[in-house]
Amino acid sequence: MAREYSPLLVAVLVCIMLTGTVIAYGILMEEVAPPPTQPTPGTPPAPGQPRLPPTPTGTPGTPVMTGAPVSTDFRSFSISVTPTTVTTRPGEQVNFTLTVYPENGFAAPVEIEVFATALGGVYRDTRDLGTVFPPYPPIRYEIITPDLPPLVSTTTVDAMVTASGGGIVQTEQVQMVIRR
Repeated sequence: MAREYSPLLVAVLVCIMLTGTVIAYGILMEEVAPPPTQPTPGTPPAPGQPRLPPTPTGTPGTPVMTGAPVSTDFRSFSISVTPTTVTTRPGEQVNFTLTVYPENGFAAPVEIEVFATALGGVYRDTRDLGTVFPPYPPIRYEIITPDLPPLVSTTTVDAMVTASGGGIVQTEQVQMVIRR
């Protein structure tokens, strides 16, 4: 005849066995697992991760005592392109202005590049707009709207403006609708 045990007793015994297994696994894995990687201070964080302040100069791992409060702000910049969307006709001149806004003492040169596509990728163009230096005067860029291919009455040029400097990359999308 089979002996019956209380369901509560069975549940408690299962919980004890599972807890013991988890503890043993954790102890064993801690000995063979590599240490968790830490982002390098001063580099842009991965999406969803907090920003770390730049590492002060000195011996690695040694605190630096300066008497001044340590800034936890991340030196960076943002960009703005105006207009972000424009509708034009072939042969018309369009003026764009790009402005770099330094943040928290950012003062590195910033390189500007534009990559544009249209007509489902048939048209592709990359332009180097040069480098802007502090105090970052606005960059003005004039273009003459190109003519459309035969049988095309409207197209949209999608452009990605990329600004790179100090290990940081910022982008801004710009759109130009060309209509006959």
